[in-house]
Amino acid sequence: MFRKIRSKRAPEKTVWADLWDELGPYIRKINHSSILVLSRFPRTILVCMVIALIYSVLWSFKPDRKPGIQNSAVLGRKKDSVQNLNSRIQGLNSISKRADELRRTITIRNKVDSVLNKKELTRADSSFLEDALRELRLIQEP
Repeated sequence: MFRKIRSKRAPEKTVWADLWDELGPYIRKINHSSILVLSRFPRTILVCMVIALIYSVLWSFKPDRKPGIQNSAVLGRKKDSVQNLNSRIQGLNSISKRADELRRTITIRNKVDSVLNKKELTRADSSFLEDALRELRLIQEP
């Protein structure tokens, strides 16, 4: 079951070498033909390339409008984007609110850690810890 498969292939022959042997004449012929065409018509090819470049630049600025159903879909997208703008703004506001709450939580935690690292706590420290606990509860409430 686990026998080594012996191949009678020459070790210097690889898959790419076999492919080149099969397709090499065609590739050489295409290369030679393209060099001949490029050397005979350089100005025409340059003009065609510039025209294609200008066309592609102009095409990138063309609006995507087709007659019929597409126009109503484009208008519908505009309405959707205006309606979705409010939900996006609300989403961004909630994200910024959560970020502020996280910042407040981190600052409270740092202050609490510094107070807890003291060897002896005073009454002011105890009242500070109670206030910090209340503030953390307010942050967690929706």
